[in-house]
Amino acid sequence: MKKILLLGAGRSATTLIQFLETHAREEAWQVTVADADEAALHRKLEGMRSVVGKAFRVELSSERAALVAAHDLVISMLPWTLHNLVAKDCLRLGKHLVTASYVSPDFRKMAAKAAKKGVLFLGEMGLDPGIDHMSALLLLDTIRKEGGEVTGFHSYAGGLVAPACDDNPWHYKITWNPRNVVLAGQGVAQFLEEGRPVFRPYNQLFARATPVAVGDNPRYEVYPNRDSLQYIDRYGLRGVSSIMRGTLRVRGFSRAWDALIRLGLTDSSSPLDTAGLRWADFLSALLPEGAGSVESRCAQFLGVSPQDPVMAPLSWLGIFSDMPLGPTDSSAADHLQRLIEEKWKLGPEDRDLVVMEHRIRFRSHGETLDCRSSLEFEGRDTRFTAMSDLVGLPLALLVRRFLRGEITIPAEPIPFSPNIYLPVMRDLESFGVRFQERTLTSDAWRSIDEQHQHP
Repeated sequence: MKKILLLGAGRSATTLIQFLETHAREEAWQVTVADADEAALHRKLEGMRSVVGKAFRVELSSERAALVAAHDLVISMLPWTLHNLVAKDCLRLGKHLVTASYVSPDFRKMAAKAAKKGVLFLGEMGLDPGIDHMSALLLLDTIRKEGGEVTGFHSYAGGLVAPACDDNPWHYKITWNPRNVVLAGQGVAQFLEEGRPVFRPYNQLFARATPVAVGDNPRYEVYPNRDSLQYIDRYGLRGVSSIMRGTLRVRGFSRAWDALIRLGLTDSSSPLDTAGLRWADFLSALLPEGAGSVESRCAQFLGVSPQDPVMAPLSWLGIFSDMPLGPTDSSAADHLQRLIEEKWKLGPEDRDLVVMEHRIRFRSHGETLDCRSSLEFEGRDTRFTAMSDLVGLPLALLVRRFLRGEITIPAEPIPFSPNIYLPVMRDLESFGVRFQERTLTSDAWRSIDEQHQHP
């Protein structure tokens, strides 16, 4: 019997837990799910017979090591900053480790040592990173096998709200870590555009989001991720003239978020003394002095009229209101995070939506073609969200195949080996994760894109 330990039972772990519980008997697994929030853990595991819950604090080294030692394989759904603590125990004790998070340099070094011991260390096995890599590599393989020479690569993804449940002017609700939402885009994004390197600093990033259509749906916009250039080598794209990986939002979101950045509300650098302040007071303190209401001063600061469309989402969010600000000695980003967690939470009947598209330009038989491969995947409800499905299922399917002996340890601790992405992507199709592909000439796509600039 194989013993599996899942660390972390947050919102993205729901589908993973259900899969492990459903298949435990037939696969001869003994499954333990551990989390710091004992009450939430019990609620999540209610009615499950094949999964054992355990209260667990990752910072207690002896407790952590004993729990890891008692299992054969560990799946870490903890915050990415805690993976290395678990990885050190797994390396020392010879336990397999799989995560959905980006692989850090330290994790990569430990993975190389683990591989020499015949121990699997694998990261980036969720949605983004995860399905984005695997589906892109599968498409690139297909194009190359048919003789295509890849000259450009764009890949976009976003966790959004299903259109039928879209009832706020931001067209957005939270389905993943809210801290990452608040701090998204900080730093400088870099990518390649028609042979020219482009650097997009944080203070320009959202203001310059680009309208795009995904499939036949023209409602989206995209802003570039932090570092697209690293994927030139990782995807075998030496010689391409363009490469960019980006984040999708519904049109209008980025302009409103840029306003929050300009107002200073995403700053996390230091705590502020906000004792007794309400939101209107706080915003007033961030704005230059002037006459009129906080809302009119805000519009003046942003250089827009009070009737400008960007003001509606700001007002709806409540930053001009008399709502209490919350705990003192918090940064502006802390206050904003608490606000959006309340305002952007999924309602009881809401469903989320994950959208992804790869755009690959290639030359074939003297013609320049663009292949677009798109996915729109809706969640089932507020528990089994699209985010939970698409983060949890790749992990679950990888673990099942690995424990059956069907997947070997890859050369690198990422799912870039056909030994991993071919079977996992095939398995995902049985859960409705199917990309729709269309290949047209570049001129034909250009004409379609121009029609979609103003939906």
